[in-house]
Amino acid sequence: MALKILIADNDPEELQALKEYFSAELYQVETANSGKDVQLKLYQEKYFALLMNWSVQNHSAGQVLSFTKKNMPGLKVIILLNDLSLLDESADQNIDSIKKMGAHQVMVKPFERKDVKSELEGHQSMSELMGHQPRREGVSDELELDGKDEDFTAIKINEFFSAKSVLFDVFIRLRENRYVKILHAGDTFSKERIAKYRDEKKVQYLYFQNKDRKKFIQFNNYLIDKTLANAQIPTVTKANMLKNVSSQYLEEVHVEGLKPQVLEQGREICESIFQFVDQDKKLHHFLRDLHNLDPSSYSHSFLVTLYVTSITKQFDWQSPQTIQSMAMACLLHDIGKTKIPKELLLLRPIQMNDEQLALYHQHPQLGFDLLKDNKLVNNTVKQVILQHHETYDGTGYPAGLKGSRILMMANIVCLVDDFVHLMLDAETSPVETLKTILVDKEMAKRYHSSILENFIKVFVDPEKIMKDRTLPSNSKVLNKKAS
Repeated sequence: MALKILIADNDPEELQALKEYFSAELYQVETANSGKDVQLKLYQEKYFALLMNWSVQNHSAGQVLSFTKKNMPGLKVIILLNDLSLLDESADQNIDSIKKMGAHQVMVKPFERKDVKSELEGHQSMSELMGHQPRREGVSDELELDGKDEDFTAIKINEFFSAKSVLFDVFIRLRENRYVKILHAGDTFSKERIAKYRDEKKVQYLYFQNKDRKKFIQFNNYLIDKTLANAQIPTVTKANMLKNVSSQYLEEVHVEGLKPQVLEQGREICESIFQFVDQDKKLHHFLRDLHNLDPSSYSHSFLVTLYVTSITKQFDWQSPQTIQSMAMACLLHDIGKTKIPKELLLLRPIQMNDEQLALYHQHPQLGFDLLKDNKLVNNTVKQVILQHHETYDGTGYPAGLKGSRILMMANIVCLVDDFVHLMLDAETSPVETLKTILVDKEMAKRYHSSILENFIKVFVDPEKIMKDRTLPSNSKVLNKKAS
């Protein structure tokens, strides 16, 4: 069933244009040209969302927000603002104050209507998203079309999952900038048809348009939540699902920035990663044998997140909240690299000259600066991002902190970040990679001994780890084993 929305604007042409656009996007649209008309319609009908221009008159937008906040707290309200100069500075009006009045989001022109649509979709629950989706029995005809490669995202065909009714268009790539739409949004998903493409036509990847990334993330978060508790589903399948959604989430962060909706999707991913690490009894086998799964295909940040959360779980001070904060810090630990020239990121640090290396070493600080004023990100996450390249022996960056001046959680990320790079570069197994770190005394000095000890436990069956046999945090056992 189409979601019903109310659009209010005192510009008749803009009101009609918005109505036509959202009607074409299969919303049930009603309109109002004054604040009073908005309140009357809200009183008479139930709507999913209200899109309202801040300039409506005959009951101001502020009066309408006061009414909806008090009487309709579940209504999603998006304020459209023609110009920031329209805000009344004498009344301390700004975007934050409008949100406090009850708006879920404020969009300031210039923006495209598709941006408003994306914002609207971001407020939909999974049931609303699937319920709003048009449904057709069977599958529509294939459609060949041109499309820029940079506008599409690839997913391995064996790792693509869908609802019964396909939530977005699905493509296969013929050649550079040429695609075939094999499933239209609303088609009935057919596993048999996908299997035919894979087995008979040897298709390795399916594609969706980048504009549908939010839907992909939202659906996969929903699906992961349903599968994690199912012991019949293999650990590798769950990990692949988490890997895919994490990778797409990071891409969305880089494109959209850390908007509230994007952060909320990140929290859902972190909650899923925590549940995966906390509940899967076969995880230690998976973490030991990860090299058998072509680890180079995994995003760096997801691998760091997976191992960091697994190590953190071994500490007595850990909690679900701590682990989820660590997961968020790991997903975002390299966000500062978005402020570094792309050509520099194609190099490894060993390939950089002094000037390039100095710029590269700024990325933890740049990441912290991006987040420092974001009230939706807690301070622990910010500090871990700032310190994730600081080392226990003081040779790290950006501040050259040493010993207890470094957060234990940040030093865990430092170790795993090094570990993942070493594992992928040397193409060695996780266990062999950890042994390499342990026997290298100079490298081992970079990390607190308790972190290394708890990293070893990650690869051990948890039932074999007795609490009274855990290693003391500053023991010399590691050095003895390494020698």
